[in-house]
Amino acid sequence: IFIGFKSINYNRTRDRAEVRGNSPDPLGKTIGENKYTADCEVYLAEWNQFQALLEEQGVGYGDQFFTVLVTYSANGFDTIQDVLLGCTMDDTDASNGQGSDPTVRKFSMSPLKIKFNGIDDLASPLVGVGA
Repeated sequence: IFIGFKSINYNRTRDRAEVRGNSPDPLGKTIGENKYTADCEVYLAEWNQFQALLEEQGVGYGDQFFTVLVTYSANGFDTIQDVLLGCTMDDTDASNGQGSDPTVRKFSMSPLKIKFNGIDDLASPLVGVGA
């Protein structure tokens, strides 16, 4: 499936807890839990195509898992490819208005994993996430 994004934003946050003893300084940190979020904006024609392709995989386009590859580069620099695994379409915004701007759809995804530049942040990653 190919879709051109007008914009895409994504992040990873690791929530860790400090391990404390009877010292003013922490003894260490827990491994914590990762939380991944993503949202994007696509032009209506691409949205319609993407929705139809997800629907072809089975009933309920909002229940279909998909992978997003974000590739970018600048002249003279390496090409970077970030990978968003296990995405689902979790909310959709259809804000329409008068004017010459093209119609867009915005939607949020909650990836199961984000690999920035294809690299996992965990020392012992799970393999069932679409590695």
